[in-house]
Amino acid sequence: MIRRHPPVLALVVTLVLVACNSTPTGPALTDPTSIVTAALTSTQAAKSVHLDLAVDGKAVVAIPLGSGTGTPVDLSGTTASADIDLAAPAAKATFALRAGVTVSGELIATDGKTYLKTSLTGPLYQVAPAGSQPIDPADARGLIDNLGNILLSKGITLVKGDDVACGSRQCYTVSADLTAEQFGTASRGALDGLPINLAGATLKLTVRVEKDLPYHLAGVTAILSTANDATLTADLTASKWDEPITVTAPPPDQVKS
Repeated sequence: MIRRHPPVLALVVTLVLVACNSTPTGPALTDPTSIVTAALTSTQAAKSVHLDLAVDGKAVVAIPLGSGTGTPVDLSGTTASADIDLAAPAAKATFALRAGVTVSGELIATDGKTYLKTSLTGPLYQVAPAGSQPIDPADARGLIDNLGNILLSKGITLVKGDDVACGSRQCYTVSADLTAEQFGTASRGALDGLPINLAGATLKLTVRVEKDLPYHLAGVTAILSTANDATLTADLTASKWDEPITVTAPPPDQVKS
């Protein structure tokens, strides 16, 4: 004789399985400062993350460096993707820089060294000390900390926006508008060595934070507006928090001696 499970028992089993496989929803956060702080706290405890970057718009490139003038260059279509071991730290990233021509490449940062190859330099990696490149993806935790320092600075007004979908999850949004004085671009000074002319630029930042525990940072949108009426939008998406990542140096025969 075949015994059938009572419908109530089947329902209970289903609910238990769903509960065991779902991400706990945290207490609702309404204060924008608390939302940003929660995201920073979760980042400090995280072991790894995957980042995707997409750029759209123009930036004013100052040539020669320090000249304070330049020409708007369309960077639309520029992308980057990175797997980052926050604990090591280490990272492996690929990128495609579009500025009239496309320069693609790959960067590996591990064991105190940075390996970089691009479509301009050929198939072999060039090795240099860690942190020698303009952007070090292995320092993602530090970059996120810097973002927190900006958003939580005195005089910065944070505004909680509408919740948005982040893939299959829901996210809080928090925005801030930074003047040239708050962004540090009111005068040239320390900006003289940068290839992009940021003098007088303003910045609008919008962060997305998962509503589920532990309130992971889901993304950041930065809109840079320059005094030359050029606008550049960079959208960074964070995912795969704490998933296993292995970053290894390239084989010796793939490194330029």
